[in-house]
Amino acid sequence: MKPAPFSYLRAESLDDALEVLNSRGADVDVLAGGQSLVPLLNMRERRPEIVLDITRIPELDGIVFDQGAMTVGALVTQYDLGEHPDIDDVLRECLPYTGHYATRHRGTIGGSIAYGEPRGELPLALLTLGGSARVRSRTGQRDVAADQLFVGPYRTSLEADELVVSTRWPSPAVGEGRAFVELAQRHGDFTLASAACTLTVSDGEIVAARIGVGAVADRPVLVDDAARALVGRDANASAADGAGAATRAAICGYDDHVASAAYRSHLAGVLAGAAVSRAMERASG
Repeated sequence: MKPAPFSYLRAESLDDALEVLNSRGADVDVLAGGQSLVPLLNMRERRPEIVLDITRIPELDGIVFDQGAMTVGALVTQYDLGEHPDIDDVLRECLPYTGHYATRHRGTIGGSIAYGEPRGELPLALLTLGGSARVRSRTGQRDVAADQLFVGPYRTSLEADELVVSTRWPSPAVGEGRAFVELAQRHGDFTLASAACTLTVSDGEIVAARIGVGAVADRPVLVDDAARALVGRDANASAADGAGAATRAAICGYDDHVASAAYRSHLAGVLAGAAVSRAMERASG
């Protein structure tokens, strides 16, 4: 199929892009890497009046480490971030699952976050790590925490005139371990379920934890009960098993042609337990 007719505009600066969004935001789809947008256009699931190409805006590129966090420009590709030597374990483990090798050379970090794919690895990673997105409009900018950003399937809390310009990923603290795991039918397929964990161990005891799961709801979700149950426990296999059971009990899952809700809930628990176990090993080592 071919896309419905649209006007193509290429922004040469961030101000140019924000001006278009300010005047026509509801009619605009933003083109960054295009690995999700172009197929949607071709299938006519998206019919914008304007496609706004932001790929030539230099302000939206670059990776910076500062003040205990990594800031990633919206146009940094999934491949380039995955090749960076200083990314944390969650990103190192989730990026190889993000699409395919070829698409990672074009797909962007900002595009992945703005798209809000419920099964996406990067939205889950940003949520679990407590990260945020910086968004700009012609009238100003704001930082949106990941737990306020994803509001439904392919839906975020961004306004029509706002553009993701960067994402912020907190760096690991002393004694903190991080991990990501997922399962798909084939590598590169949409995941059946995924889990990420970050936890801090001090003197053999877990003192802080966050657990997130993906592909089991209409957005990536934190499993707060399972994370709270870890705090104060010894960092051992029993704690990981308990976190898995608590995750399984908290997740309802959903049915589709690939898997049942019960299977997804069970799988989320298994993967959460595995992520906790791996994060504990890293925190303790």
